[in-house]
Parts: sequence; C-alpha cells; structure tokens
Amino acid sequence: MLKPICAVLGMLLATVAVPAIAHDASTAVASPRATYNLNPGWRSTTGEQAGAEQPGFDDRQWHDVTLPNAFNEKEAFARDIKELSTGIIWYRKRIVLPAQGPGGRAFLEFEGVRQAAEVWVNGQSVALSENGSMAFGADITAALRPGENLIAVRVDNDWKYKERATGSGFQWNNNNFDVNYGGITKNVRLHLTGPVYQTLPLFSGLGTIGQYVWADAFDVKARTATIHAQTQIRNAGATSRKIGYRAEIRDRDGRVVRRLDGGDATLAPGETRLLTAAGTAENLHFWSWGYGYLYIVTTILTENGKAIDSVDIRTGFRQTKFADGMVSLNGRVIQMHGYAQRTSNEWPAVGVSIPPWLSDFSNGLMVESGGNLVRWMHIAPSKQDVESADRVGLIQAMPAGDAESDVTGRRWDQRRK
Repeated sequence: MLKPICAVLGMLLATVAVPAIAHDASTAVASPRATYNLNPGWRSTTGEQAGAEQPGFDDRQWHDVTLPNAFNEKEAFARDIKELSTGIIWYRKRIVLPAQGPGGRAFLEFEGVRQAAEVWVNGQSVALSENGSMAFGADITAALRPGENLIAVRVDNDWKYKERATGSGFQWNNNNFDVNYGGITKNVRLHLTGPVYQTLPLFSGLGTIGQYVWADAFDVKARTATIHAQTQIRNAGATSRKIGYRAEIRDRDGRVVRRLDGGDATLAPGETRLLTAAGTAENLHFWSWGYGYLYIVTTILTENGKAIDSVDIRTGFRQTKFADGMVSLNGRVIQMHGYAQRTSNEWPAVGVSIPPWLSDFSNGLMVESGGNLVRWMHIAPSKQDVESADRVGLIQAMPAGDAESDVTGRRWDQRRK
C-alpha cells in the first residue's frame, strides 16, 4: 500500500544525471553484440528434483511457464505475507545459440530471483545468488556447447534461508515487510558479445560495472550541460587490440544532438579498463518532476573505424542541489513530498511479476496525485521500477537493505554491498 510522507532528504544531493541502468545491445548503432529475451519457454516444478540440473533429466511432466514467474504469486493479497508459501522451485530452459554469433563471450542476466538461486548450464554450476533482491550475472561462455544448451535454476525462498559460506541470514529477508514470492521473479536476458566488449553493470556475479552517464556544468537558463559517458571495457581475446571509443546522444525523436569522442586505447589480452568521453550539449530538455524526458546515449567501441560493440543507455539530465536546508531541481527550490512504497510494489494475484506498463501506471499515480518523491522501503527497487520512475518523472530515494534496525558482522557487510 502507498504510504503518504512529507520528506526533506537527509543526504547531500550532488549535481547528477537521472540513474542510467539499461545496457542492452544498441538499436541505434549496429555491432556484433546481441541481446535476447529469455523469458518464454521455461518448464517449472516445486520440490527437490535430484539430477534436474543435468541435460538428460526428464522434465516433460513439469509446467510450462513464462518469466517472470513465482510459484506462489496467486497468493498475492489473498494471504498475509507471513503466510506465503515457501519451498524449492526448479526451472529449466533449452536454448540454441545463433550459428553466426559474435564469437566472444556469453552472459546470463537475472534481474531478480527470490530468495536464493543456483544456476547451471549443461550441468555445470555457473552462478549462486543468495541475497534475494539484487540483479546478478554469469559468464557462461565456457559451459556452452554446439547445438542445444540446457539452463537449469534451483530457487529456495525459505524465510530463514542461510548464506552457504557463513550460515548468516539476510537482514531484509524479513516477513514484516519483504513479501516472499518464490521463483525467477524478474526478467532474464542472454547477452552475446565479441572478444572485446563493454561489460555489464552486474557487480553481483560478474564483478563488473558497465556504463555510467552523468552531467555537470549546468547552465539551466541556456539549456546546456557537459555530458560524460564512461564505460568499462575488457579484452577477452589473445592479442592486443587498439580500440576507439565514442558516444552519441539522441533525443526522443532519434536525432543525434551530440557526439562525444573518447579517443583510442590499446588493450592487452585480459585487460579491463575504463574509457571516458565528454562534451557540452546544447538545447537540452532537462528531466523534471512529471516530465520524464529521456535521451538515448549509445556508447560505441570501434576498431579500424568499424563498430565492434555498442550499448544503449536511456537516461535524462537534471541539476540537483542540497544547500541551506533546501533541495533545488533545475535551479528551483522544490519541497519534497510523496510516498514511502514497499519496494516489492506487488499487485493482487500476480505479485511482483508485472509488466512495465503496470509499473508506469502505479508510479504515475504518485505523480498524478501530487507526489514528487518515492522513498523505496528497506531494499533497492527493481530495475523495472527505476526505469519506470525515470519515464514518469518521479524522484527516487534509495534505501540500503535494512529491517528498521542496524546490524553488525556479516549482515552489515551484506548491507554495505
């Protein structure tokens, strides 16, 4: 349920861009990189299934499901969250890679699994995620083989789940506020890249930070700002490569409003490096409350003048400032008021596995009712809700994984990360 609040942010707001977290293969600049939606075509069942991670396991009696999916999602709002069903949930999917792929790396991206998930590809364990809220990734290149490949996922949504390595629980796996819809509750993607590629912003699992776009040096009256585009790149090949870097900024209509040149860099085999480009953009539409104006920033790697990797980031630009006890947005003081929404943001009968349009409807209601802030409660929001709030023009305040009390030891380490 939405809870009205009136808030003055108790944190220092710097001059920043709206968060940018999209990182799929570009639709604006062609390159060998490809992104595939893996949501359709899974089979699922509940309960322990010995050998279900192996390709030869017989899953013909399992249920056909499309992700996102939780085995207990129909219980949403029909039961108190403390009474939601728990258990072991298995998912399996077969994929065949394209014959003419980019010939580099293959990554699985899970936007969210509750509570813990172990992932296998062709019977080989490739990932273990236990925190129940954070997106994570897996490099599955070494586990793949020609022809058909089997992805298997075992999910455990026990309220008292313990971290395997330490025996510690998680502060936010709490039946007072964090609803427990067990399964692969968010989108899954497959990313195929060449040997030299821009990393994904999936620190959990991959340890990489991807792309970051931000703005500074604002002149709101003149509608100008300096745009910075940063990307982390990696050379997974066996030879050194001289790589060029540039970024292109497109408006809502797809017109290029600025090109940023980041120069060249030579990467040794196995090297990972940050590349940056910056420049002043003019006639900008600044993102604001109720005006979610977003640009597409495409970060591009080139070799001998040809694009070898390109990624789209959808983001807006705004000037924010906290000083003298006041928050200002694009040069004007704004009184922060809005809602404290449970981060799960679930709906009856479907739980948290909702389409983006429903996130826009929900978050848009906050804007239409006069709210300019959503303070997500207890844990960070989903990628889908962050992107939705950007689209509808809703400012977000992020929590840090709590249960309305501080902790020490391993649980504090989990919260910090």
